[in-house]
Amino acid sequence: MKRNDGEPMKNPSEKIVCPKCRSEFDRSGKEAWKCKKCGFSVKLLHGKPVFTQAPDDLNPTEFIERGPEKGTLWRRFNWAFIEKTARVLPEGADILDVGAGRGDFKTIFANHDYLGLDIYPYPEIDLAVDLIEECPFKEGTFDLVLLANVIEHVYDYRALVTRVASLVKPGGRILITVPFMLKLHQEPVDYHRYTRYTLIQLATDLGLQVEVLEGYYNPLGLLDEGIGNAWQFGLPKLHGVARLWAKVQLVIIQKISNILKHSIGSGYIANAAVDPNPNVMGYQCVFQKPLK
Repeated sequence: MKRNDGEPMKNPSEKIVCPKCRSEFDRSGKEAWKCKKCGFSVKLLHGKPVFTQAPDDLNPTEFIERGPEKGTLWRRFNWAFIEKTARVLPEGADILDVGAGRGDFKTIFANHDYLGLDIYPYPEIDLAVDLIEECPFKEGTFDLVLLANVIEHVYDYRALVTRVASLVKPGGRILITVPFMLKLHQEPVDYHRYTRYTLIQLATDLGLQVEVLEGYYNPLGLLDEGIGNAWQFGLPKLHGVARLWAKVQLVIIQKISNILKHSIGSGYIANAAVDPNPNVMGYQCVFQKPLK
């Protein structure tokens, strides 16, 4: 595999080491890798190492095609934010996508040494591991680590971000996108919502610099959520004329909302420290590890 400049790209699996002693694996086996030094063995699934077992209550994510103009407005903003961050990276930068799922952002890093992991062994990832339980990487390995819509699904999120911070090179970055005003999703592993103050304090506690902290604002977002909630959960409780009249009102409100979007807009990204709107739908941030 080669980069655009003709130079060969490193095998992403070369970044994976024994979590017990940080030594290399013997990868000649078809069913497992074995550490050359301590003998630790990790099983392979479709040729990919699986270090930890996925939680029994985890519902795997279905494949959804992602892209710059696909999905919700929040997802599209996330895509643009990650693309913007990727553009300033040197060619062939070392990338770790934590919670990569179905490999949504892999194409953005086509010219870099990308490695995707998740706690569930999706076919699109390079390895399955819970980083809080096991860490099959050496410290200071990556130029950029992604946590895109991940930490709300991690109960001990501080342990995860602390581990991730140790994997970033001096001068490297951690990119986090996280929803704030959002309904429960991917249940039952949906644990947290974070304010900007939590994110800033988290960076401070880990000795990281807040390079970017953006908020996603949508003045009509809660109205649309309310309309959808009324259709799904409110109408079934009504009957007869009352239900018919409620449907008519909801249709009218939805049309008004759509008209308002032409003048107010559907949503925007702004500096979270400056924008006065308290109704934040989500945050996009970049933390940088200081140079030693």
